[in-house]
Amino acid sequence: MSPIQKGLLFAGIGAAVDLVCGLILFRPLLHMSWGATAGMTVAFVVFGAVYGLLTGRKEIYSIGPRPIWSFILDVSWSSLNTVTGLFWMIWCAAKGTFQPPEEKTQKRGILVFSGAALPGADATTIGNVMGGEWLLHETVHVQQARIFGPFYWPIYLLSYLTNLISRAITGRIHDLHWEAYGRVVMEDWAYHAAPHANAESVEVAPTVMWLGLALINCFAVAVPLGYVGRRSKLTAGGV
Repeated sequence: MSPIQKGLLFAGIGAAVDLVCGLILFRPLLHMSWGATAGMTVAFVVFGAVYGLLTGRKEIYSIGPRPIWSFILDVSWSSLNTVTGLFWMIWCAAKGTFQPPEEKTQKRGILVFSGAALPGADATTIGNVMGGEWLLHETVHVQQARIFGPFYWPIYLLSYLTNLISRAITGRIHDLHWEAYGRVVMEDWAYHAAPHANAESVEVAPTVMWLGLALINCFAVAVPLGYVGRRSKLTAGGV
């Protein structure tokens, strides 16, 4: 299959997935009017089609169950992470060098830019865009984003802020940022699941354990947000 054919294939998948998501989910979840639902759905479909066309032509995802499912998540449930990754790609393109897709990147659906990590880090990954050195640790973050979707960043940032504040209050301020970063639940998960950079796959037991802990964190984020959303709805309805 040629790159153009792959681009058209992924564009079709992206548009179809986002059309279904828009029609089924936007109105009941966001309580939008039919006009707003139509507008959001059109924008979502355009995003899925364009993203699919470009990544398909660049052969970022290989043709197979795992990469296609990863692509579907990237244009739907994890679309917020995908969009933030595209903004991150601007930095990566300016600071680093795009690496042609390889089998290990294609089966995971990851774009890699060498030499584009943030200062002090060997690699930095946002969405499915990895800047810097290829590390199995970073591929765990890509999968985390696909699992938790829109909750990924709230969980990550809340965990970081909690660690930062707790260390500051208890006077453990030496290397404050990196110490707090190292105890973020998503980082702990990645470090334990991929303790060796040259490993070919993550370790199962730590992955399952830290997935459970991350789910607890997700619950801690989702419940307050759900309560606030429900109160806002009741207030808007005059109850």
